[in-house]
Amino acid sequence: MNSDPKSIEIQPVQRPIIGEITPPGSKSITNRALIVAAMAEGTSILRGTLESDDTRVMLESLKKLGISWSRLDQNTITIQGCGGKIPASQADLWLENSGTSIRFLTAMCATGSGTYILDGNKRMRERPIEDLIHSLQSLQVDAKCTEGNRCPPVKIQTTGLPGGTVNIAGSLSSQYLSGLLMVAPYAQGPLEIIVEGELVSIPYIEMTLDVMKRFGVEVQTEDLQSYRIEPQKYQGCDYQIEPDASAASYFFAAAAITQGKVTIPGLSRSAMQGDVHFVDVLEEMGCEVTWEENSITVQGRKLQGIDIDMNAISDTAQTLAAVAVFAVGSTRVRNVAHI
Repeated sequence: MNSDPKSIEIQPVQRPIIGEITPPGSKSITNRALIVAAMAEGTSILRGTLESDDTRVMLESLKKLGISWSRLDQNTITIQGCGGKIPASQADLWLENSGTSIRFLTAMCATGSGTYILDGNKRMRERPIEDLIHSLQSLQVDAKCTEGNRCPPVKIQTTGLPGGTVNIAGSLSSQYLSGLLMVAPYAQGPLEIIVEGELVSIPYIEMTLDVMKRFGVEVQTEDLQSYRIEPQKYQGCDYQIEPDASAASYFFAAAAITQGKVTIPGLSRSAMQGDVHFVDVLEEMGCEVTWEENSITVQGRKLQGIDIDMNAISDTAQTLAAVAVFAVGSTRVRNVAHI
């Protein structure tokens, strides 16, 4: 037995993995719901939130912006929305290395009135955010990367987000587009967003639109390549967050590799997370997949290698790589350069 407290000893599996498990809440949905609930009118209760560093960083930053929130229990958060008017006129936000948080909060701060600094650790200062900054600048928001190197720290001096038309590259992170979409209802006029080039990670944009709709905002879109958002207000609500489909992929993969059987409750064909369709990949490799109204079951079978485009569910590409080692023949994963 290894006595090092910083290491974990993993014993080889001697039998099929069989069981039912509910993963933690989706990180992607949690951070979107936190932004939307913070900007909404009234109180929201978010159930099934993920307890993680990203969630903690987001909540700490929202508090610095003047948003009131509290925990009802470990996975339930109540948020008093600001009605689209950020209370704080000045804030220094420390985002550690949370890429989702800095992208969403950069867009949110552009709707405020004042000066906001967004920064993070050494790794964060190596992560480009220039394309989102350029989009805000094209809308006449005074935003810049203060070191002049395309990366944080970011400084925003704003009197609000004007309406108008903005172009954004579709081939980079979909989080830039998601950030703009979520704050667009609080622009000072109608906002039109045009995607240039092929849009990556489409399921994450569909997730953003779904969260916005659940809080009462409608977005006009043409084939997810252009969007028009009229000034609107989110309405606080009681919102249940799905289990994390990316985390679920690990347990489905375990069933596939060991020819076991794993059921995940809380996920179904109607789930808003694209990664739920990782089970379709396993089915193509030979597994048996059963979809129920509120659960998915994977029964492992003999695995065959495949050639597959993983663009839409790229976060599960590494899970597939682990499964592919146990398949007969080679597996080729394509179109995941953006991960």
